[in-house]
Amino acid sequence: MLKNSTGHVVVSGLLVLTVVMMMGCNSKHNVVSNEPAIVLVAFGTSVPQARRVFDYIDTAARNRYPDADIRWAFTSKFIRKKLKARGVITQSLAEVVVDLKVEGFASVVFQSLHVVPGQEFSEIGQVDTNGLKIAVGTALLTTDADIAAVIAALSKDIDPEAANVIAAHGNNRHPEFNQQIVAFARAIESAHANVFVCTVEGSPGTDGLGAARDLAATKGKANFIPLMIVAGDHILNDVYGDQTDSWKTIVSAPASTRSKPLGYNDAVLEVFFKHIDQAKAKL
Repeated sequence: MLKNSTGHVVVSGLLVLTVVMMMGCNSKHNVVSNEPAIVLVAFGTSVPQARRVFDYIDTAARNRYPDADIRWAFTSKFIRKKLKARGVITQSLAEVVVDLKVEGFASVVFQSLHVVPGQEFSEIGQVDTNGLKIAVGTALLTTDADIAAVIAALSKDIDPEAANVIAAHGNNRHPEFNQQIVAFARAIESAHANVFVCTVEGSPGTDGLGAARDLAATKGKANFIPLMIVAGDHILNDVYGDQTDSWKTIVSAPASTRSKPLGYNDAVLEVFFKHIDQAKAKL
C-alpha cells in the first residue's frame, strides 16, 4: 500500500482517502536539502472527490520543484476538524512550521493557493515563524498582471456558443477582500460579452445570473466556470446543484455544462509557480 503526500492511499491506480496519513508528509523524510521547503497553503475541502485536485497540484509542484521538500497546510479549522472526524488527518500552518523547525529547515516559502489575498491568506502572516527565514508567494489574483494571466488561462473554458457564468466565492463580512474579484469581473466581462462573473458571497453578487439567463435562452446553453481551486460544496450544490435556488436552476438553460476547477488548469498553476519563484528570489 502506497501513500502520497496529500493524504491519499494509492491502490491499483485508484485514489482513496486514508485514515492515517498526515497531509504534508514527504517521501524525503527528514533529509534537509539546500532548497527552501515549500508549503502549499490552501483553504481545504471536505468533499472527497473534490480533494483529489490537491493530488494533481502536488504532482505538478513536485515536477516543477524536484529538489524541494513540499508540504501542505490548510487554513480552514472547520474543514480540518470535519476531516479529522472522518479519520483524515491534515495539518494547520502552525503544525507544519513546528515540523519544519524540528527537522532543521532554515528557510521556507509559503505559497498561498487562495484565489484572492483575503481573510484566509492573512493567516499566513499570523503563524509564528521565529527562527525561519521565510517568503510568501502571493494569492492567485493579486496584481493586474495576475488578473490578465488568469483571464488568458480561462480562455479555453469559455464556450463561445453559451452564456458563461464564472463562479467565485467572495466575502460578505469583509468587502475589501472582494476588490480583486470585482477587478477581474470588470476585465473579463469587457473582453467577453457572453461572460458573467458572480459570487456566492459579497460583490459582485448574483446580479449577472439574470443576464446569463436571458442570453442562455437565446444561445440554448449555459456554461459554469469555477473561479475556485476545488469544486467543493459551493460548486456542486450552490452553483451546479439541482435544487430550486441553485445558479444552474436560476439560469434555466436548455443545456448546461461545467468546467473543471482552477486546480486542474495548468496555466493557472503556472501563475502560482511564478509566485513561488518570485518568493524564492527574496530569500
